[in-house]
Amino acid sequence: MRRYVAFTMALVVASALLAGCSSKDKTEDNTNTTAVSGTAVQESKEEAPTESGDKTKEIVNYWHIHTGDEAKVEDELIAAYNASQDKYEVVGLSMNDQQKLIVALSSDEGPDVIFSSNANLTTYYFNGLLKDLQEYADRDQIDFSQWTDKAIQACTFDGKLYAMPESGGSAIQMFYNKDLLKAAGYSEPPATMEELYEMSEKITKLDGNGDIEVMGYPLFPLASARQELIYAFGGRWWDEEGNLTPESEGILESLHMNLQVREKYGIEKVQAFVGTANTNRYTEQDMFFTGHQAFRFDGAWLPTMIANNNPDLNYGIALVPGTKAHPENRGASRYEAGTVAMPVNAKCKEGAWDFIKFASSHEGSKIMDFGRGMTPARIDLMDDPDLKSIPGLEVFIEATKQGNGINYPQIKDYAKYVSLIDNALDLVYNGYQTPEEAMADLAEQCKGLE
Repeated sequence: MRRYVAFTMALVVASALLAGCSSKDKTEDNTNTTAVSGTAVQESKEEAPTESGDKTKEIVNYWHIHTGDEAKVEDELIAAYNASQDKYEVVGLSMNDQQKLIVALSSDEGPDVIFSSNANLTTYYFNGLLKDLQEYADRDQIDFSQWTDKAIQACTFDGKLYAMPESGGSAIQMFYNKDLLKAAGYSEPPATMEELYEMSEKITKLDGNGDIEVMGYPLFPLASARQELIYAFGGRWWDEEGNLTPESEGILESLHMNLQVREKYGIEKVQAFVGTANTNRYTEQDMFFTGHQAFRFDGAWLPTMIANNNPDLNYGIALVPGTKAHPENRGASRYEAGTVAMPVNAKCKEGAWDFIKFASSHEGSKIMDFGRGMTPARIDLMDDPDLKSIPGLEVFIEATKQGNGINYPQIKDYAKYVSLIDNALDLVYNGYQTPEEAMADLAEQCKGLE
């Protein structure tokens, strides 16, 4: 269960001891240690830090978003870094309230290093909250070929580096229920979206009231329907330069097939199924876990959830299909990266950069990737046997190698654009507008976005 750290606690701790490059005695402990969301946080006794001989460690404050078991992995990363050198000591704090984090980053009471998704990184950049890391990378002659191009792109804004990747890859692929496919006469998953539609028609089952009992077509989760189900057809909400492209041919093609499903079984019936699926997502009653969903576009975390909720489920994982016309779109998915960055107001900048380098190194990245079951951003971890032993992760690594991951657009109004997309899709899904009408209106609404 996720636990949330009160912002007031974070600021008290940060201001009392952790703000800036303070020194900590290596032998005499002047602090108490308490656990906050699985991460060690120091409480000041109000005495000034003392020194033992000439050897001291400078404190580096690291705030991350993880809780529970994932926070324990962060602890492992921190412990490994602290043991690797004698100059700095990283102290971790879980802070997963983005609005409160932004407030802290805007003040002088924030951390020296933050963990961030690439989507949130964009928000921080456009709010002027990140320190440019290019000077450090140039000085230390960082070899960027150690990471995938997509990973470095996710950390780069206006030609300058603002973060380093810990993990990164194609986040979503296709899960399928082998028993449902077998019952419909199939022994292999679909290779194209056309095949998937054909299979879904044979698999979908209705009860005596005409309600959907088993859904074939992957209309849920909603975020995957908006993204991967569009990408599979070659649709793009934005191009590689960040230009917004809601009228792209692939989007329209995807929406028309989506509507075929809704019209065949009834818009209200489909909406009822999707609504129930959304309510029960990732619980024991999840539609995929209980055998009521044949195809699911979801992430590398799903196998663990299946094991916890229905370990007997007979399922497989394959790349998201392309279409007959565009098989090269196979495996297309949103690209998600876990990054470490330095706030512009960081007090201990050299220590922050040193920790960032370690966290994105082979050793640091493997700790985080293996511990959290995430796709690596580093090329030298792509064939790591430990990572490939994680159930299902090899498929996500294969998709990442293909390079069909789609980075978030680096635009200031990204969140607003997503909201406009969702509104437009609701109009299409509920039959109020055709795909062409809705996307044309969306294109007009986008003209004022930055």
